[in-house]
Amino acid sequence: MVPVQGRQLASAQASWGNGASPPALKPLKRDTLRDDVVRAIRDAIIQGRLRPGEKVPEEELAQQLRVSRTPVREAIRVLEGQGLVLVRPKRGTYIAMPDREDAADGLAVRIALEELAVAQAIERLTESEWDDLCDQLESILAQMAGTLTEANAIRGVELDIEFHATVIRAARNRHLWRSWHAVGIPFLVWSPERGMYPTSEPDIVKRHRYLLDAIRSKELARCADAIRSHIERKLADIPG
Repeated sequence: MVPVQGRQLASAQASWGNGASPPALKPLKRDTLRDDVVRAIRDAIIQGRLRPGEKVPEEELAQQLRVSRTPVREAIRVLEGQGLVLVRPKRGTYIAMPDREDAADGLAVRIALEELAVAQAIERLTESEWDDLCDQLESILAQMAGTLTEANAIRGVELDIEFHATVIRAARNRHLWRSWHAVGIPFLVWSPERGMYPTSEPDIVKRHRYLLDAIRSKELARCADAIRSHIERKLADIPG
């Protein structure tokens, strides 16, 4: 008896012989390489190797990462959408350097988005899902505390982003997610957060603990106050 797979292969080969084209191979994904380059540039910003206001050296980055300039340019488009770089026609690409007024505007929008996210999460999640959300945030907080002893700046910022992104995702609002990604990421990657890892003072953990305690309460007014306090302190951290 011919195995099922053998019969299927024989049938497919017979159809090819009758003029039918063999099935096309699945195309390889370029996204992985692009995303790797995005992470590499973002990490360089976190570490301070690429500083706000500096021109992005596309050719040099391509050489260091051993890739062509195409994935570097694709990564720059992603980073531009996240507000981390600024493309100036005929002048090049620069690491974004928001001034204090611009930062205040961006953080004000972020406050509104995160308040909405918590409100919608409270409304849309079941009790079990809410408990899972709080457990996820607790786990992120524990990992964040670990970065202080490991002196891992990049991981610390990644966890900070993950904490807030987890809250945003819980709202189950794709429009909110897109808007937050454009406004929230830049102020989590550059400036004050970078200087907090590593540090002997676990201030960043205390800030998120205060926020998580408010979220656990499911009291909208308390959550809104905690979000506003948490984000406005970031503005205070930015040198005038």
